[in-house]
Amino acid sequence: MVVLPHLTLLALNLTAHAQTLHYGTPESVSLLPRPLLDLQENITGYLTPANYGSASFNKAQALYPGATVIVGHQNTIVSHFAVGNALEYADVNGTKLPEEKRVKMQRDTVFDMASLTKMFTTIAALQQLDSGGIALNATVATYLPGFAVNGKENITILMLLTHTSGFGADPVPGLWVGYDTYEKRKQAVIEQALINTPGTKYLYSDLNFMTVQFVLEAVTSLPLDQLIHDEFTAPLGMLDTWFNRGNKPLSKAQLERVAATEYQIGALGPGEPEREQPVWGTVHDENAWSLNGVAGHAGIFSTARDLATFCQMILNNGTYNGVQILQPSTVDLIFHDFNIRFPGNAHGLGFELNQFYWAGPMQSPNTAGHTGFTGTSMVIDRPSNTFFIMLSNRVHPSRAWSNVNVVRQMVGLFVARALGRQL
Repeated sequence: MVVLPHLTLLALNLTAHAQTLHYGTPESVSLLPRPLLDLQENITGYLTPANYGSASFNKAQALYPGATVIVGHQNTIVSHFAVGNALEYADVNGTKLPEEKRVKMQRDTVFDMASLTKMFTTIAALQQLDSGGIALNATVATYLPGFAVNGKENITILMLLTHTSGFGADPVPGLWVGYDTYEKRKQAVIEQALINTPGTKYLYSDLNFMTVQFVLEAVTSLPLDQLIHDEFTAPLGMLDTWFNRGNKPLSKAQLERVAATEYQIGALGPGEPEREQPVWGTVHDENAWSLNGVAGHAGIFSTARDLATFCQMILNNGTYNGVQILQPSTVDLIFHDFNIRFPGNAHGLGFELNQFYWAGPMQSPNTAGHTGFTGTSMVIDRPSNTFFIMLSNRVHPSRAWSNVNVVRQMVGLFVARALGRQL
């Protein structure tokens, strides 16, 4: 047996510790504690009605019924808390449930991630880039021959991942209208027409990541949910991250761990699918619901703590707890702006870059992040080795309830202050 010197053992232990997250005080990583206390106070403040300066939404209502926040710096979770309720309302109008029927928000509450799902799909795509399964400049039709219709012959994988393909924002009509089988809905996505010439404009589109899903499934012969589970979330121990394939009803015990979303009655107009009310434990996004709950653009459920592992893996250049998910050079592509020709729409592979609306004063060309329609967001700040995650169920009871960008920016403000920035 080889006996290692004491200092070598210490170095190995420190290296292993640095690769994983642990809880610690702000002071232990040279952060100021007061701004993080102010952060929790302000997150709590948005639970009550106030004038938040948005003419588009009802100022007489709270911005969300509940939220969970986690902040990490230098491999250390320095703030992790929950406020409000995961279930609060009895109808779309905001009638409150009796106190005993409400469900409290917890630090481990599971949220419908909405478009944060795109970031999980991105990691699956980057893994295939690492392995040679796909190439950025290859055409989508290389992997999906049926895609080469309606002027889409030259659309590349890179265009999908940077929202420059020329697609409109969503399938028209919605996949729940006029298509009675999964295969017909999938084919409708693959044959969808463009509204712009590929490569000439940036337009955020769910269709891009629906298409990435079908590419990944074609090259791996695995359904997307299994691919993400087997190659990403399970190896990292992200056990609270899942798709609800088949939109299956959850048990009462399972539901009480999940944040409720919308009473969708009347939200979509003619052809609206009949669903349990409120939508709770099945994906809020109707197109993802129509694709059996598993889609490249929406459908993942997860917790703040699991997302923290995700973020730290990126900050660790692709490795977490000794498990390599991506090559470091591939992680660099997340932080490389492929959209320089579209000012204001900086974009790495999958992730947005340098955006005030979700990072506040923490925005920078090397700050990557994304948001989700249900009220979720994650931010990875490479320069300071920091991440912050804000998860809310702002669509409970209605999607017209609020816009939480002011909260996202506020989280960035207090994180910046904790780092000692004078703001």
